[in-house]
Amino acid sequence: MSSNISKKKKKNLLKKILILKDFINKNTKDPTLIEYLLEIEKEINEKRYGLLFEEHIEEIISANNIILSEVKELSIDVGGNENILIEGENLAALKVLEQEYRGKIDVICIDPPYNTGNKTLKYNDYDYIDFDDEYSHSKWLSFMEKRLNIAKELLVSNGVIFVNIDETQIGCLILLCEEIFGEQNVDVLIWPKTDPKYDKNRVEKPIFNVKMAHEYVVMCYKNKTNTHFNKMIRRPNHSDFKTPEQPFYMESILNEIGTTSSAKDELHETFGSRDIYVTPKPRKMIKEFVRVAAGPNAIILDFFAGSGTTGHAVMDLNKEDGGKRKFILVTNNENNICIDITYERLKRVIYKDNYTENLKYFKIESIQGL
Repeated sequence: MSSNISKKKKKNLLKKILILKDFINKNTKDPTLIEYLLEIEKEINEKRYGLLFEEHIEEIISANNIILSEVKELSIDVGGNENILIEGENLAALKVLEQEYRGKIDVICIDPPYNTGNKTLKYNDYDYIDFDDEYSHSKWLSFMEKRLNIAKELLVSNGVIFVNIDETQIGCLILLCEEIFGEQNVDVLIWPKTDPKYDKNRVEKPIFNVKMAHEYVVMCYKNKTNTHFNKMIRRPNHSDFKTPEQPFYMESILNEIGTTSSAKDELHETFGSRDIYVTPKPRKMIKEFVRVAAGPNAIILDFFAGSGTTGHAVMDLNKEDGGKRKFILVTNNENNICIDITYERLKRVIYKDNYTENLKYFKIESIQGL
């Protein structure tokens, strides 16, 4: 018969707290000491299962002191759907969006930093990916927890969030999502990120023991019981490009939605180069996430917008089926990514592909700074 050692330890600690309480009441009656013990008791009682990590403070001012300032000269108006691009730190943007869009977002697609140790990848001038830092997992988890907590509040009652991630943080992310959304509301999909059919221009990285040929998508439901997916549209698995696309139920292995290499090819189509300092996801992937998880009038959010794939995918799907979906993209301007990549891509494809879409450009600004 097994014995729950942790439960016994917890019980013993709570007994010791009772002894200390009794001693204080009899000898000092100091309310401050009693308050300290109550805080310790609360911490012991609250944590039963899940992640333990150190919280890290991010200096973000209150939502009441933040405004969205429109950059009107960057607006695009072709008489279509109203879409939004926000330049700024995404936690600040989420706090502002929460005031107007709580319970109104149908789908969230994000591709956050993978915490891989790549020294060139930073977020908001803060490096979350330093292997020399003993708190690297905690910093990343604290960073993600703040954002996912707000993301959950933004979703409609049957909304879904799709989070791309690789093997570096998949275990941590699953546990974090289960804590926030509930274990019953989290699924994990596998995305084969390589496929010879798509990868005519792939540049292979050095292989250490095992070639990593897949990544993951952690899918979180606001309420899985109330959520019913549409079918996705793709080619049958491992067919050639001549085979027509067909409707399929989404499967746990995401074949036929593009690869990391084909995503770079898409950037080449827009910018004339694959050598852009972002790691995009294929437009087909995001397009199918949106198709399966929401209807034609949905609002889609991406607060790690990067190269703007989510916006491109939403516009492409609208053109395909006549939908009126709207997107909200948020990205910082590290290395001028918002202006030079995100905005520029959206602007170019709107005119090149004749998308009937409008775009408004906003900046996050502090009221104190105005």
